[in-house]
Amino acid sequence: MRNNTVHKGFVMAAVVVVTFVGLLAQSPARQQLARGNALWDQRLANSAIAALEAAARDRGTASEAYEALGRLYTFKGWLQDNVFPGWHDEPEYREKALAALKASLAADPTRASAQEALRVAEGFAAADKIDPAAPRPEVRALDVKLQSYQTTPDAPVSDIVAAIEARAKAQADPAPYFTGAQILIDHGEYDRAIAMAQRGVAASDRFIDENLSAYRMAGKSQGSYARGRGTAADLVGWALFLKKDYAAAAAKLEEAERLLQGLDFANEFHLGELARMQRRPARDYYVNALSLAGGPAPLRQRATEALAHLEGPGPVPTELDAWLEAELSRRRDQRKAAALESLVDRPLPKLTLTTVDGKPYDTAGLRGKVLLLNFFASW
Repeated sequence: MRNNTVHKGFVMAAVVVVTFVGLLAQSPARQQLARGNALWDQRLANSAIAALEAAARDRGTASEAYEALGRLYTFKGWLQDNVFPGWHDEPEYREKALAALKASLAADPTRASAQEALRVAEGFAAADKIDPAAPRPEVRALDVKLQSYQTTPDAPVSDIVAAIEARAKAQADPAPYFTGAQILIDHGEYDRAIAMAQRGVAASDRFIDENLSAYRMAGKSQGSYARGRGTAADLVGWALFLKKDYAAAAAKLEEAERLLQGLDFANEFHLGELARMQRRPARDYYVNALSLAGGPAPLRQRATEALAHLEGPGPVPTELDAWLEAELSRRRDQRKAAALESLVDRPLPKLTLTTVDGKPYDTAGLRGKVLLLNFFASW
């Protein structure tokens, strides 16, 4: 009996020692390494870089941290163009990527994963063109799962919220909050939807802040801030409308229109519905909505039917079809003309340009010369 007691005491002491050793292994540098990797998994670049740089200063984590930095810099330098709206590659990170991966191998020459990452980065450096990174499979799968609730009206709200939280945990962009808010609205969960949209604003602002250098062209980051805030305001306003709080709904929907510059289909449609409910002129809102690209087919059909109802009872007449097509064409032409007019006789805005080999190009020498700009996009 005494021998058994001694044996149990020895086992407990061993467990305590192992636990203590494990705690010691979680050094501040290793904690920073884990934090940096987790932040980069969420695509929170600035905080991830700061944490990984701290871990790289410790010999015990230098090789792992430099490899993580090299992979992060490789993404920023060659792979992030239009991965998120407004993002562009950052050529200045390309040399940083190569340097970080070489530093990883200097700290541990046997590190096979860093050797492979360096080969990839060197291949990118030698290539004429690199395609942007594909969506991560785990994030894409979570998006598909969340979006499936758009066509599942009897889904438990707890399942919808869990899907939103899982997607938000995997990547810190605001999309799951905004998609989730709309799904909750469709399920009649208006207060939950408002709270989710408000969380989306905070996520949107933070995501842009963390990746500010990816918005290379002037005004792109401000446009992204406005788009996130406008999307949230529209969702909140629509939920308030459905709660029949029309005064509060008007304030939020009008705020959204200002932020989105009258160029969002859903927001214009929602303003039309609000105006019609308040017996105010609604026709312009519906026409504005239909003149914009995008918008789900059922909502476009509802906007068209609303116009027909405003014009008179019965089915949409042929005359209204012709009038609507002419009006939509006229408004599109007006927007194009206004955009061009806003640039005529204005100084050329400051442009951040690079040469074909990724080096910065000084535009000061172009002053006073005729300059042909060829703009293109790949999305």
